[in-house]
Amino acid sequence: MLYTFVMDYKGGIYISQVREKSPRRALRKWAEQLDISPIRGMGPKAKAQLITDLGQPDNAPTPITGVLNAWCASSLT
Repeated sequence: MLYTFVMDYKGGIYISQVREKSPRRALRKWAEQLDISPIRGMGPKAKAQLITDLGQPDNAPTPITGVLNAWCASSLT
């Protein structure tokens, strides 16, 4: 399945896609493969923190009520 990610970071909106079998796996793959070069202000430490935060068991993608096939996950980096 194709998953689209919309990230708001320091006033910029960044959109990318990954293919994976589940929302949880897609989230992990997206975070690990995220190209930070076009993201103003995001360095390797912030990316590592993002991967750690999104990998926490209590931060699994949460279905958005009333919207088909849409989930939410968040991290403060």
